[in-house]
Amino acid sequence: MNQPEETNMEKAVETTEKKTNWKRELLEWVGSILIAVILALTIREYVFTLVKVQGESMEPTLQNADRLYVNRFFYTPEKGDVVIFVPQSDPGHPYIKRVIATEGDKVYIDFKTGDVFVNGVLLDEPYIKEKTRTTGLYILNQEKTADYDKDHPIVIKKDHYFVMGDNRNNSKDSRHLGQIPKEEILGGAVFRFWPLDSIGLMGEEANPEYGL
Repeated sequence: MNQPEETNMEKAVETTEKKTNWKRELLEWVGSILIAVILALTIREYVFTLVKVQGESMEPTLQNADRLYVNRFFYTPEKGDVVIFVPQSDPGHPYIKRVIATEGDKVYIDFKTGDVFVNGVLLDEPYIKEKTRTTGLYILNQEKTADYDKDHPIVIKKDHYFVMGDNRNNSKDSRHLGQIPKEEILGGAVFRFWPLDSIGLMGEEANPEYGL
């Protein structure tokens, strides 16, 4: 006589267990998704960031709308690196340029010949679009306030960098902005993933003197 009641109780227990299992599964899924989102945000903020090139200042190395992976993880710029930075003078506009000189280096640009010298050595720059003919506000101020020639070059300060676009005559860079402090640099471009016919590591086009 008690069998129907026992059967009903068993069904009730089974239904409760199913509900509990369903809730547990949902919580596990939500937890996994949250962890994935946190990891993705962490990687994006501190390890790798995706950027889209805007403009022509890095031609012919980079074209408008190219897409890059940028390394941010304990990154220290080196000569020849292509870096992304946000200057305090233009905080809403990330820039992408090439590092020409680092702390302690001496930079001189001869605008008559278009040649760039670092530590008295003429750079071999196969990556540029054309010779450096255009100056900028920072260089003009150097010429006005200090001796500026091959014997009196710009000395790069501690934790600062001198950067230039590969499209030298269509680029706003250290000739205008001055030396770029380390804290303004977001990271270095390491890999181009778009367009598909240009996929590859960054740096292969740089001067062998830079170790790339």
